[in-house]
Amino acid sequence: MAEVCGALGKQTAIARDGVGMYLCRKGRSIYHKDNVGGQVHILREGWAFRFTVLPNGRRQIMEFLLPGDPVLLPLIFLPRLPYTVHALTEAMLCTFALKDFSRQEVSTEATRRIEIACTAGLVRSESRLAEINQRNSQERTAWLLLSLYKELKERGLAEGNVVPFPLSLAHVADALGITVTHASRTLGALRREGLISLSRERLTVHREQDLANVALLPEASSH
Repeated sequence: MAEVCGALGKQTAIARDGVGMYLCRKGRSIYHKDNVGGQVHILREGWAFRFTVLPNGRRQIMEFLLPGDPVLLPLIFLPRLPYTVHALTEAMLCTFALKDFSRQEVSTEATRRIEIACTAGLVRSESRLAEINQRNSQERTAWLLLSLYKELKERGLAEGNVVPFPLSLAHVADALGITVTHASRTLGALRREGLISLSRERLTVHREQDLANVALLPEASSH
């Protein structure tokens, strides 16, 4: 069990005997903002997302978490986190008790890997914020679709040009800082132009280079 969980994430050095498995139902919370956490996870199956609620009551999705991603790693260094994590789909988690990381049996190399993973997550969040802020609603939507598409392909979760896409219009809107109406319009425009199809929680990218152009990413991945 530990080997399976370790193979799915980059934190292989912290996966060892005693790891648990936890099934979180769709829509349920994995972590509530400002709670004192007792566990960290690696997402084995399914999707999750982390978000905060703004003073005006709107939800801002900060990141979508995919199979293989660590969940709540900063709790190793911080007592509480300023965001909530929900299961977007049914999610299977490999779970580690935080108390294990306070013991001497956790190596310096493991700690270094954890620190790298936390830093990489911060860099991704800052990069994502910069990318979104410099685009209009259609460009943001194309950027989000293409980013998830490429990431899923890199993880071997694509079938040709088709990838899982369990996001609702509300998820897209809250990730991009636009209204649901805008999200619907921009997705509709991308469909009508023949760049993408969305059906049964699947995203099909028909013209990757053209989608990249709309997203202001001039070079699509090579095949």
